Amino acid sequence: MGALRSRKGPADEKNDKSKKRKASSVVIHQNDPSDASQSKKRKSDADDQVDDIDTSRPTAIFKPTRGRDWTVSIALPGSWTLNAKKPDHKTIQVGRIARAAAVFCVDEIVVFDDDPSNVDPRVVSDHYIRQGKGKKSKQEVLDSILEEDEPWQNPDQFLFHVLSFAECPPHLRYNAEDPSLSIFQEHQNLKWSGCLPSMDMPHHLRSHEWSQYREGVVIGPAPAPISSTPKRKKSNVSASDELIYAYVKCGLPFPVRVPIPSGSPIEAAMRTTVRFESVNPPSSWPHLSYEDCESLQATACASSLPREESGYYWGYNVRRATSLSAVFAECEYSGGYDYTIGTSERGVPVHSILPGSTAKSEKKAPESFNHLLIVFGGVAGLEPAVANDSKLVAMGLGKQTAHDLFDAWVNLVPGQGSRTIRTEEAVEFGLCALKPWIDSMYGEEE
Repeated sequence: MGALRSRKGPADEKNDKSKKRKASSVVIHQNDPSDASQSKKRKSDADDQVDDIDTSRPTAIFKPTRGRDWTVSIALPGSWTLNAKKPDHKTIQVGRIARAAAVFCVDEIVVFDDDPSNVDPRVVSDHYIRQGKGKKSKQEVLDSILEEDEPWQNPDQFLFHVLSFAECPPHLRYNAEDPSLSIFQEHQNLKWSGCLPSMDMPHHLRSHEWSQYREGVVIGPAPAPISSTPKRKKSNVSASDELIYAYVKCGLPFPVRVPIPSGSPIEAAMRTTVRFESVNPPSSWPHLSYEDCESLQATACASSLPREESGYYWGYNVRRATSLSAVFAECEYSGGYDYTIGTSERGVPVHSILPGSTAKSEKKAPESFNHLLIVFGGVAGLEPAVANDSKLVAMGLGKQTAHDLFDAWVNLVPGQGSRTIRTEEAVEFGLCALKPWIDSMYGEEE
């Protein structure tokens, strides 16, 4: 952990040798003046405790307890970014979503279109709407939008792109030596990525931090290690039955050699999660030589394995959905989302649905869940997203019955002082309000 350092000149260093500075302390309680002796004693004890407190940053390192198979997902439309007129402001707002997802350990973010059938001429240029012959679908119009216009005219793609960039470990985003090995290429959507806050998630490892798991990028094929080269005993054993290897750059001084499943293509700039065989770092850590990195036993694995096997929070996946109904229909988890929450100022107070709450509520949240989904609306709320979805309308849902789509319909800030709750604020408020319930999923050991 890095400590804060100040720049000192020769005169300052000389003065430091002549006098010893005491650690500063904060007064929590005001002592009774009549109890002077006890006050001095308590002050002395407090000073000793302050000396033992580690105030360097970061201090709140994520500490996994045990593997978990349950997940938390959020879904929101990209239309809310249209409120910001400047691209740097848009990026800052998206950064708040990404930051909230990181802080509250969100596993998946779904970006959906809250008006899938209509192309708003106030958003998309008439040039894209009318070009070509015949009437085009909204998706065809969006696909024709040029890169330089995406931040303003394709908000869902802009949100998806920036969220994906923010989640990626910084050392994998760009490769200055060989841009072709970068996970992200230069793009108009990412031009203001410098405005994004630091995510600092567990998989955003520093070079000196060891973990059994790391995120990496494939940089090319690798020869098989000499010790693992199989000896062919039968003439009918083909080359395709042998393991193939790739070099993966994962933040260590040199790439590591990783076996790839037979028949799988080795694509440069492909991101992968790497699992090392040993939980403990090698003896030469963190000063690894080329030979040390070559000898590390590692395998490529699913990005969900650090969570499922060891309980790490390993960032969030980002998924696009063409409509609100597609958020549910295209869920990638087996069995789908088993508990869903819609957010609206017309819902019940969020605390009333939580288990253990004494507030009266018709629909209490269950004690546990497998895959939780929390859905947030755009500027006009979730109701228009339901009414604009033809599949949901065919099911008899609309603005008045939007709440029937969800297991719970909640108001995140009852009695709000401001007339509006911005979407990025709603995400923060919602995740914060639900955190005690979500944390209960860890059980007594957490």
